[in-house]
Amino acid sequence: MFLQRSEAAKAFHLVRESTRNNVATVFWATGALDGKTQTIEIPVDSVTERITFTFSVDTKGSKLTLTEPSGATITEGSAGAEVTELNCGRIITVSSPEVGNWRAEIAGTGRFWMEAEAQSDIHFVSVEFVKEGGRPGHDGLFRIQGQPVAGRPATLEVLLSAAATKTTDFRLVTERGETIQKLQMRTVNSDRATLEFAGSLELPKAPFRVAVTGRDANGQRYQRFFGALFHAESVEVSPKLDFDELLAGSTKRATFTVHNIGSPRTFRIVVTDARQLVRKVEPRELSLGMDESGIVQVDLTVPAETAPGVEDDVVVVATSTAGPGTSNSSVAHFSVPPSNADHNPR
Repeated sequence: MFLQRSEAAKAFHLVRESTRNNVATVFWATGALDGKTQTIEIPVDSVTERITFTFSVDTKGSKLTLTEPSGATITEGSAGAEVTELNCGRIITVSSPEVGNWRAEIAGTGRFWMEAEAQSDIHFVSVEFVKEGGRPGHDGLFRIQGQPVAGRPATLEVLLSAAATKTTDFRLVTERGETIQKLQMRTVNSDRATLEFAGSLELPKAPFRVAVTGRDANGQRYQRFFGALFHAESVEVSPKLDFDELLAGSTKRATFTVHNIGSPRTFRIVVTDARQLVRKVEPRELSLGMDESGIVQVDLTVPAETAPGVEDDVVVVATSTAGPGTSNSSVAHFSVPPSNADHNPR
């Protein structure tokens, strides 16, 4: 949010509501205001206990007017409503909100951000792009590293808390919350408490979010957005490892592959880890032609006094510095096992 220093305490209104149990994003949009009033309709279903609308703009003088389905405008005196006014925005929470399409009218100039969050039993548990993997007898779908790769069919896996739903229809939406395409998703299990879906799709060129709409248990329309913003990239970073343990007092070399799917370009390589075990990265820069791959080697040194059970995530990011812009990443997880002395005490 765009806040002045004096408004930090007021922002706790949003923090409090966002950290309740079973909070789900109903709508999320960013974009530009051009001085004209824009209207956004947000469906509120019958299983929503409370909902918070947050509006923020990077300039003063903007306005959010929120209207219930029955036509009443929400003000500070409205029953069940809490309103926090900010210099560049507004936060409104409504308890036991009226069911139906709420209307948000936003006006002003500048870059805006708007989100609606509901406390509800209908919510995304996870949304991941996956691929087939594993060893014989333990194969299945596993989350991919980084962002999905442009120009390839992608597989999406969704877990949804759906006990309070009758129907589910998935789609991809833009950063402004507008529909890009509908998705054909199949159910993988029958447990509506955590219903699993999977489906293949062609990735859009623009950044996108995953959304679901449908009818709740009482036949009212619901809508949920998954907050993470996905974007298809034309570079892929993959770990090429035959180990996931690092002995105390040892140095090991981890290898990662950077594959350029697009036109020729140069990539800057940045490697980070929380435990600061990374000692050497070669190379720091890769120049790759179309459909060409390069190797990045990362030396990891574990101090001798490191305790067993310590874990570390090594993040490798490849970002283009020349040619069309693209960036992707990979995370490798390592742990320090007990020493031989710990296994064979005297």
